Amino acid sequence: MAVAKFYPIIAKTLGVNNRVLPSRLAYDIETGEVDLAEAVNCDIDDSRQITRRLGSSQISSVISHSAFCNKGDCFFVQDRTSDAAIYRLGDDFISYAGVRSGLTKGNRVAFCQVGDKTYYTNQVQTGVITDGVSAAWPDQSAHVGAATTREFYPAPAGKHLEYWMGRMWISVGSVIYASEPFAVGKYAMARCFFQFGANVVMMKAVEGGMWVSTAEEIGFISRADDFKSLQWVGKDSRKPAHEWSVCHELVDLSKTALQIPGESAVWSSDDGVCVGKENGQLEVITEERLLYPASAEGATVVSDGKLFNSIW
Repeated sequence: MAVAKFYPIIAKTLGVNNRVLPSRLAYDIETGEVDLAEAVNCDIDDSRQITRRLGSSQISSVISHSAFCNKGDCFFVQDRTSDAAIYRLGDDFISYAGVRSGLTKGNRVAFCQVGDKTYYTNQVQTGVITDGVSAAWPDQSAHVGAATTREFYPAPAGKHLEYWMGRMWISVGSVIYASEPFAVGKYAMARCFFQFGANVVMMKAVEGGMWVSTAEEIGFISRADDFKSLQWVGKDSRKPAHEWSVCHELVDLSKTALQIPGESAVWSSDDGVCVGKENGQLEVITEERLLYPASAEGATVVSDGKLFNSIW
C-alpha cells in the first residue's frame, strides 16, 4: 500500500517579488525559503513565517472613503444619496456615530490631528471635531496686536492638511498656505505660502522638515527658525507620491531590518513604497523586489510592524 507523503511548499519567505519571473524564483531546499510571485491575504512575521491572515470583509453598496486615525479618534466618510457624512468609529471598530452631514458628495476629506482636535476640509467645507462633535473652523482673521499693513484671512477650503511648526498648512491647487503661528484660522495669504508648478498631492511633516509632493515631483522643505528661511529642495529623480497614500502616522523603523533612525513618513509612488526620513533623505524600500504599476492614488497603513499599501 502506498504511503502518502507531504512536502512543505513554503516554510519561510521574504515576501512578494514580481521583478523575477515566477518560474525563476529562487528556492532554498534546506530552509524552505522562497520568494512569492503573488500573495493574497497573507501575513509574514519577523521570522519570515507565512500564514493566512485572519479577518472578515463586509460587502456594502454604500461608498466609504477618507478613513483617518492618528493617535486620536478614527473617522471615515460615506457618500449618501445626496450628500456625504463624517462618522466616528466606535471603540469596538464595528459601531459608528454620525459627526457631520451635508458635505459635498464625492469629495475626498482631508483630516489633521492637532492635540485633541481633528480638523478637516474637502475643498468646499471645513470644520473641527472635538469629542465627536463638529464645529466651524475658527476664524481668527481679525488682527490683534501691533499695527501691521498685512491682510489676514480665515482658513481656505483646501485639499490636503498638515500641522507643522505651530502652523496649519493647507494646499489649494498648486499652492500651500501656512497659517500664522499657533493660529489655525489666521492666514497672511500674500506672505506665507509656497507656489509650485503642479497641484499638491501630499504633505507630511517629520522632525527635520516637511515632505511635499506635487503631481510632478517630490521634495522636502527643511526646518528653519522662521518662515522666510524655509527652503524647498526638489527630488527630481523620484516619482511623485500617489495621492492620499501617505500613512497618517509617522513610523519608527529603527528596530526593523531597515534600521532607519527617528520617525519617518511612509507613502507609495510609481517607484514603490517610499520612506521619507526625518533628515530629508528618501529611500524606496521595495525598489529591488517590487515593480509598481503606474497609479494615481493609494493608501498606506502600518500596524504591528507590518506595512500595508494599496494603489489604484
